[in-house]
Amino acid sequence: MFYIPDISKYIDVQEHFLLFLQKTVGSGNVHPFTFCDYPFIFDTNTKTQLLHIDALLQMKFAIEDVQRRNLQSMLGTQIDPVNPCLVICIHRKNIVPSTINQISKYHTADFKKPLKVGFVGEDAVDAGGVRKEFFMLIMREILDPKYGMFRFYEDSRKIWFNSKSFEDPIMFRLVGLVCGLAIYNHIIISLPFPLALYKKLLGRKTTLEDLSKLEPQVAHHLQALLDYEDEESFKDSFPLVFQIDEDNFGHIQTTDLIPNGGDTEVTVNNRQDYIDAYVDYVLNKSVEPQFSAFSEGFLEVCGGHVLNLFHPQELMAMVIGDENYDWDELEKSVEYKGQYYKHHPTVKLFWQVFRELSVDAKKKFLVFLTGNDHIPIQGWSSLQVIIQPVKGGNDFFPVAHTCFNLLDLPMYTNKDILKDKLLTAIEHTEGFTLA
Repeated sequence: MFYIPDISKYIDVQEHFLLFLQKTVGSGNVHPFTFCDYPFIFDTNTKTQLLHIDALLQMKFAIEDVQRRNLQSMLGTQIDPVNPCLVICIHRKNIVPSTINQISKYHTADFKKPLKVGFVGEDAVDAGGVRKEFFMLIMREILDPKYGMFRFYEDSRKIWFNSKSFEDPIMFRLVGLVCGLAIYNHIIISLPFPLALYKKLLGRKTTLEDLSKLEPQVAHHLQALLDYEDEESFKDSFPLVFQIDEDNFGHIQTTDLIPNGGDTEVTVNNRQDYIDAYVDYVLNKSVEPQFSAFSEGFLEVCGGHVLNLFHPQELMAMVIGDENYDWDELEKSVEYKGQYYKHHPTVKLFWQVFRELSVDAKKKFLVFLTGNDHIPIQGWSSLQVIIQPVKGGNDFFPVAHTCFNLLDLPMYTNKDILKDKLLTAIEHTEGFTLA
């Protein structure tokens, strides 16, 4: 309601943020004015900019600390040289254990360094594309049902922590760390949690509305309980006690929502208490160990004053990006290099083919080109997609440089050949081996 979208055009956002940081760690009663004291005027794009500024500052401090320690080593104080980057080298076929093994070697300060990722046996320098694929693959693997860490809700297409998971808390901390590292390194990820996750990370209270985003049918029944007006028939219509039934690997487990909940009937007078207890159990109490581990990992990377400037909706948009695809805007925002231009015959063929693709195929193309099937909240223009010509003609495939959102498009002369080559390329998006 109070956003001023163009404010970054009129003020130096970085200068105001630096003053804000000085105030939060300083002392005294006199402080300079800063717009960061009134974060409600900043839209999501501006707040994302602030988070990126904060990340760059922390990276700068981390690198300076490494340089200081390495200088001490050179002067003979017997301190081993320290890498200025957070470097992890992952086995693609064993990505989760490999990532845990790599991350466990580092301390909190190391997570503030710029991230560099490599896959064992693949000859690629991480200029951004390898990093993007790592986050895509690790999230896909961790969220796989085989680990049993998260429950998938068919009605909402969302996930939530599995309170009955057998996985060690270190796995949930890993997910939190990965999410934090993605934000810290400006990479959007596919994380199908409801808004409740981001409210909890920011210390906000969860409500029945949050449950509706996860379990819409359950929330509908609870709302019906709340809206029922006939007091005399209430108990007959809702023969409930303060308990909840859960599916525990095929067995129904009943849990009291309050002490002696099985002996406490739900009435007109206490139905709000029942709903509050139900929501609190599902979103908070039952998953406290799992969420605490996740939150610990996330805040280890992203915690700080800047995070408190966000609303939950804004934080969610920044993590997962935008799903409101305006494909026409993509076409308008693309830049061309070399012989290519908007009305070049091959470019016209490309867009004819692209417009005819299914939505799923278009998303695969987005993964092929950028490493993710979501777009940043800043819009298509922030991706700076470039299409350039390459020699080879109809016998060659398109090649994407995900580090730079750059598409090498051979100068095809036939629409069917272009479509066949493009579809084949976008179905084979993983791997950086040059062999």
